[in-house]
Amino acid sequence: MSDFREAVESISEAQCSEHPGLSAALGCARCGAFTCAFCASSGAGLCLRCLHAAPELATCWVRLAANIVDGGALLLPSLFLGVLRCLALPGEAVMKAPVVYVPALLALLVQASLIRGTGASLGKRLVGIRVVRRDGLPAEVWRIVLLRNALPVALCSYCGWFGLVDALFIVGEDRRCLHDWVAGTRVVKIPRAPRSFAARLVTG
Repeated sequence: MSDFREAVESISEAQCSEHPGLSAALGCARCGAFTCAFCASSGAGLCLRCLHAAPELATCWVRLAANIVDGGALLLPSLFLGVLRCLALPGEAVMKAPVVYVPALLALLVQASLIRGTGASLGKRLVGIRVVRRDGLPAEVWRIVLLRNALPVALCSYCGWFGLVDALFIVGEDRRCLHDWVAGTRVVKIPRAPRSFAARLVTG
């Protein structure tokens, strides 16, 4: 109990690393440095140094995992509905029924809503990455949907080699696929959500 009290007193007496005259309110979610209330409200729990630091780029394997999740969310519901329809009506063509594509349409609407709010689709949210503009600002929905998604799909339908060339661009230092260069975007890791003050005292 005495150790806990000493930890609370030491934190309460600490000062902000960026504003020495201000008392610390909490620790930075990324580096652990003490931050004042101004820094915390400006950077969602990050100190000013971490807030303005370049975000860490997402790895190719994490991006692949996100694409697999997004592809499954788009295709599996329609495939499941098509199988059910085939079992119920074995004599009819399965994929010619418009109702089979309703789940895919709903999935696209959900993905567009997620992208609009966070810049991250369902798969990207699950693995902790998001799409931003090249300058680090949030990417617009039209930039992500049209230039990053719709345009590459359309080009792949005319030239299958485009998909391979597009993916090979990720091995560069910037880890940007060809569609990222076209859209002026990059994929970065989402900063960790700040933990509560009590959780920091318990877990460090």
